[in-house]
Amino acid sequence: MASILVVDDSPAVLKIVRLALISQGHKVNTCSNGEKALEILNSDVSIQLGIFDFNMPGISGIELIKETKKVRKDKGFKFLVLSVEDKPEIISNALLHGADAWMIKPFNNEQLINQVTELIEKDASL
Repeated sequence: MASILVVDDSPAVLKIVRLALISQGHKVNTCSNGEKALEILNSDVSIQLGIFDFNMPGISGIELIKETKKVRKDKGFKFLVLSVEDKPEIISNALLHGADAWMIKPFNNEQLINQVTELIEKDASL
């Protein structure tokens, strides 16, 4: 199973995502802002997937992807962005800057689990 970092400024979203992924056997770290996320990513090299909120105070989800790419040169590190945003231009900009997938809030646990599984398996098959 994967080691995952979930970053969202909503405690409810953190709890929902954490519980859904732990139920699948994943190791899940959570935090509420980009600054703390970068600290965690610098100290825990086992993390393989970042699930980042798009709209956060301080470092946005896109900025967090850019900063993570500076720290993590590993091409196998994957990014899933969670957001209420559904505008195609915002989504395509995120994908252009390194997001591997985009998921619109609200989502159900099955959607989340399937997306995470797909990202992890895609990496494992390379």
